Amino acid sequence: MSLTIDFHAKLSGHEAKEWIRNCLTAMGHEHGDEEKLIDFISLHKPKDFKAPRKSRANKKSSSERSETEYECQLCDARVWNDGLGAQCTRKKKDGECFCTIHCKEASKNDGKLRNGLITEDRPTHAYGDESQQLLPWHDVELPEKKTKKSSGGKGTRKCSNCGECGHNKKTCPHLETAEMKEKRLQKEEAAAKRAAKKAAKAEADAVKTEQDTETTVEDDGAGVGLQLIGEEASVESVSQQVVADIIDTVVDTTTTDVSTEEFQAARTELKKVVDTDITPVPEPDLEEEDLEEDESGDGETIMFEGIEYTLDTEENTVYDDELAEIGKWDGETIEFDNATNAKLHRVRKLALKKD
Repeated sequence: MSLTIDFHAKLSGHEAKEWIRNCLTAMGHEHGDEEKLIDFISLHKPKDFKAPRKSRANKKSSSERSETEYECQLCDARVWNDGLGAQCTRKKKDGECFCTIHCKEASKNDGKLRNGLITEDRPTHAYGDESQQLLPWHDVELPEKKTKKSSGGKGTRKCSNCGECGHNKKTCPHLETAEMKEKRLQKEEAAAKRAAKKAAKAEADAVKTEQDTETTVEDDGAGVGLQLIGEEASVESVSQQVVADIIDTVVDTTTTDVSTEEFQAARTELKKVVDTDITPVPEPDLEEEDLEEDESGDGETIMFEGIEYTLDTEENTVYDDELAEIGKWDGETIEFDNATNAKLHRVRKLALKKD
């Protein structure tokens, strides 16, 4: 008959003394004197003895965890579990269906979780939204990525001027010739004349409207309708006279030939007069709304080597952005579960340094 002894169980001194007495009696050594027995035990007390650490229970594999039956006292969230899916092993928060960490996630996403609920069908897309990322479960075949193929073929030269293949910009047949350039300049000049004529006519109409609204008009031109530019002339009369001169120069319907120099000078004078009448329109002040994110839950955010993680303070478990378990927190560092999570952390550090 074999008996198993739990050497990690707590034992009182009196029980240990009787245990030793029984062992000595079984070996033929009687110790009736209580003091001698205590002296014997004290004499043989081990020195510098350290109790071995109790071995931990074996952790379930991903496949075993995915086949575990639903437990109502645990969180109803579905965790990733290497693409197999499983129930969250943390206890529910008081009055809630989820643990502290998954309550925080649900509050940020209108009550929805990335991997769905263990009591519902497994979602095909994140948060049950088909516009989100497709979840790569272990039995899901992901669509192959289509690679773009160049229509011009590998090594074919493409012109930066017209976009066609077979030549470069220097030998492009679509380059502008001297004749084409002359025609283009003529068209631009004609368009500028039309624009100047239209602007001058609009300015003349505005001046005429102002003159009609005035109650008294001084005629310094001895009855010919002109207003002389002198030292006592007002700024408004000077601007009106300049506009009239520009109109006589540019908007002369009887004149067909206008040199480029005269045209440019007239347009510059017109621009100065028009700019003086332009008053900037103040832009309305924009009100900025401060958006505050309401975060609930007791999950703590920690920074390890510049990377942000979520810490479950009850079990000292560390989770990444997707709330996947990556390791344990010992107060200073993270003990990663496997080499893959440690490698992902180093990649994030490298990306942070590059930024």
